[in-house]
Amino acid sequence: MKNFIFLVSGMILFFSVGFATTNLLVYDQMALVSSNATIENGNNSFMIPTPNGAMPESLVTSSSVSYRYHAAESYSLEYLLKRFLGTTVQFQFTNNSTTVVKNVRILSSNPIIIQTIDGGKVYFSPSGQFIFPSLPQIDSQNYFLVSTNASSLSYSYLTNGIGWKAYYTLNVDDSFMNGKIEIWNKTDTTFKDFNLAFLSGHPFTSNTSQPQMAKTFAAAYAPSPSMPQVQSVEGYKIYNYGKVDELDSNDAIFLPLFSKNVKLDKLNIVYNPSQNLTSAVQVAKIDHDFAIPAGVVSLYTTKDGMTYFLGQTNITDTASMVSLDLQYGQNFDLSAKQVETQRTMVTKDLYSYTYQITAVNSSSNAQSLWIYISIPSDAIVTSTPTGIQFEKPSTTQIRFRVDLKPNSEEVFTYGLQTSY
Repeated sequence: MKNFIFLVSGMILFFSVGFATTNLLVYDQMALVSSNATIENGNNSFMIPTPNGAMPESLVTSSSVSYRYHAAESYSLEYLLKRFLGTTVQFQFTNNSTTVVKNVRILSSNPIIIQTIDGGKVYFSPSGQFIFPSLPQIDSQNYFLVSTNASSLSYSYLTNGIGWKAYYTLNVDDSFMNGKIEIWNKTDTTFKDFNLAFLSGHPFTSNTSQPQMAKTFAAAYAPSPSMPQVQSVEGYKIYNYGKVDELDSNDAIFLPLFSKNVKLDKLNIVYNPSQNLTSAVQVAKIDHDFAIPAGVVSLYTTKDGMTYFLGQTNITDTASMVSLDLQYGQNFDLSAKQVETQRTMVTKDLYSYTYQITAVNSSSNAQSLWIYISIPSDAIVTSTPTGIQFEKPSTTQIRFRVDLKPNSEEVFTYGLQTSY
């Protein structure tokens, strides 16, 4: 229960409002704040405190209301000039090395125009500084002032200055993966004992960068499990994290998402080899049975009791049961090249091609190499090599797996037919 006193049009209003727990649904660069309010003592007006990043036009309520948004006031020269406009203050005139203090009347705040009480001279943008008799009272809060006939109200609004980012670590040797989320708050408001959810996906926005729709949500919150509960809402994924004790103003907190083993294969891949030898890229291919929000993955390896950092890669939002290919470095011992060896015109608009691929292993260890090749969508594979694994994962890609002995190379050919 909160009691509020504030000044509106010269009248002091006092009322009592009960607020339920705040729900915070965090997008990548903004947040949806929602709660319920119970209005007591028969009042039809009450105040909803907001962060300084609140979007005034975004307020959504369960009943019809009229409201205005009050932005926090702060002391500045412009504010003081407006408050003392038409009154008498002191001004310290500065002329070279001499200073003179006179009583003046403020005629305009922008541009600054003053008039001396003694003599009546008028000055435009004078050189010097004002001396005000006191500091006027300011209202330093941000809030919606709502008028309604309802006795209770559900509401939500959007605010800038709050966002999230996910971070992951993956050890490519033991296949152990950790996930955590950073929630940052660049507003002037501290949130306490709130329900947290975060949303993966980017909402469509208008030209003014304001959302076309605030996606509300209803979820049963509970203490955070090893992985947040996931809901699908209109194409987005909402991760219901649960209760969070505190998110301070101008601060950030890191919260655990999960810690578990994943299925991992370490691959060496050459993508679209050219006529010159192209080095292989090291890829960690992981399979997982849970949704993974977009974020940054840091990869590590452990050798002889020492853990080494291998690199970082960005990932997009990934649904459960969808594999992730994480590139983290190059394997210079493995390489491949591709050369066109034959081209034949079958018809006026149809050609037949033969390509030769050379795969090289320069190391003293046996290694496997995947070679991925992009092809036109209408291409037909007319021939494949014997003893080499061949796959066509999509209409625009083929790939070969070559098992290479130490310090060896493998040469093979394949054929395509296409109108390109």
